[in-house]
Amino acid sequence: MSFSYIILLFKKHKKHLPERLEGTFIGEFCRYGFMIFLSAWILQGVRITNWREVVIRYAIDIILMAIMIPFGVHWALAFFIAHSINFTLNGQLFAMYTHMGATGVKAEKFLNDTIKMSKMIEKHKFIRASIAYGSLSRGCYKRTSDIDIRLIPAEGSWWATAFYAVWLRTWAFFVHYPLDMYCYDPKVVVKKMRSDELPVMVNERDKCMMQWYPERVEFDEFIKIFTEANIK
Repeated sequence: MSFSYIILLFKKHKKHLPERLEGTFIGEFCRYGFMIFLSAWILQGVRITNWREVVIRYAIDIILMAIMIPFGVHWALAFFIAHSINFTLNGQLFAMYTHMGATGVKAEKFLNDTIKMSKMIEKHKFIRASIAYGSLSRGCYKRTSDIDIRLIPAEGSWWATAFYAVWLRTWAFFVHYPLDMYCYDPKVVVKKMRSDELPVMVNERDKCMMQWYPERVEFDEFIKIFTEANIK
């Protein structure tokens, strides 16, 4: 990790906070990078994650601890190491640091990795759709941009989709792609995600999300908009 990553831990960053904390001392303290890091390391998104993904995250910790403890590693240290590995590979560490402005992923690489991810997802019929949210639908991109992707499982394919999400987050870490990914049912994703910006339909089988998102940005359209706005 470069020194700039450490410096960012002691700077304040933009962070959505509960309304009761806005403008308070505690709220301002929570904006420091080390608090964002600590919160992300401890929780790893479990508050907003489907219970199946929560089970997988805890299972990864337990399996890694079970590997280390027989070799004489104290259980507390084993937990710290296991939880840190889980956070690094499955907890979207790279996306968190991108949000802080540390990684500086170039727009062309971001687009190419998004296209590559879409092709990877398309091969698996247990995923009904993958949807991107946020200002990317307007082609907005900056050095702090990540991509908020939500996977929609096919019927009876929740576990397969949840395990595949682990693989995609791990892949994203190693290729330096700022991916923020969770799995949701259609009703849940519509309720949880922002509605003031059109979603990008990265993948969609048989227009299955049309009833939920009649207004949307198709993936080909997104590529065109993003390219015109960010790639010279």
